[in-house]
Amino acid sequence: MTEIEITSILEKCGWSCKPDEVGDHFCVLDFGDKMIRIFPTIRKRSDHLRVTFMPSISCKPFSQAVSRIFGENIEYEPIVVRNSPPRKMLELSTGDVLGLAEEAISWADAESLESGLAIYRSLPTDAKGAMPLRHLAALAMAREVDILVSYRDSFERGNRLGFVLYVTTEMLDRAILIAREK
Repeated sequence: MTEIEITSILEKCGWSCKPDEVGDHFCVLDFGDKMIRIFPTIRKRSDHLRVTFMPSISCKPFSQAVSRIFGENIEYEPIVVRNSPPRKMLELSTGDVLGLAEEAISWADAESLESGLAIYRSLPTDAKGAMPLRHLAALAMAREVDILVSYRDSFERGNRLGFVLYVTTEMLDRAILIAREK
């Protein structure tokens, strides 16, 4: 079975699947107030297959906040990611794919969006990668106007507080607007 065949099975079950910017396929399923994204991956070894779905959860308001703050269209930004080792399997059937998808959904259902957002809110300002953007979005969603204003005021005084270079005063202003809208 190929990753394309896996995504075809998932699409028949209501998942929305497409390739990302580097060609890896991912699938998203909306359920309740959560969205779950998986990256079905299958790697052939000499005597087995290594299969993983790498699930994560998010919600539309968080992804929309990240998108607005960053100033670019971001359809999905993870809040909680499950890092589990790949499964070793001799073969992969449709039933296996459906079982792995159900396992990912059960995991996602048991996870707390609020706990993940609390972790993002508590990040230090010198976090790396995408974390500063997630930090700002989580603060904006929690209406932490005072913190966001203090960040912007510090920027205006020339102290970037250790934020990565892509974080701008304009991004902070957009985060403040979102925090005030809620």
